[in-house]
Amino acid sequence: MTIQEATKIIYMLHAAYPQDRKATEQDLLDRIDLWSVFFADVEYITVFKVVSAWIKAKSFLPNIDEIKAAVDIQKQLDKKIAQAGIIKPEQIPPDIEARLDTLIADIINAEIEGEQRQNAQ
Repeated sequence: MTIQEATKIIYMLHAAYPQDRKATEQDLLDRIDLWSVFFADVEYITVFKVVSAWIKAKSFLPNIDEIKAAVDIQKQLDKKIAQAGIIKPEQIPPDIEARLDTLIADIINAEIEGEQRQNAQ
């Protein structure tokens, strides 16, 4: 997973969990760096599937160990599926990817505007 892909994942989590809105820009940048290192050898689609499933099932922000464990399980499942001959190219549909990009841009812009309002006061 690249740093750009880690950015998408972190902002996806940031958008999904209102309690994370207290995170500073530096907190998010640190998280992006950490995730890009820890998941450097993992395909983006795998982390995306795990994080998407987490968001659908859990009401709290995951820690990196929880996602690492879920990624390991997902990789094993993907391997079994491939061994069974059920191989289909996996990718995030372009419309979902575009919506995620828009969401990230909107969040960043809203947070910049919020910081500018705070600084103006």
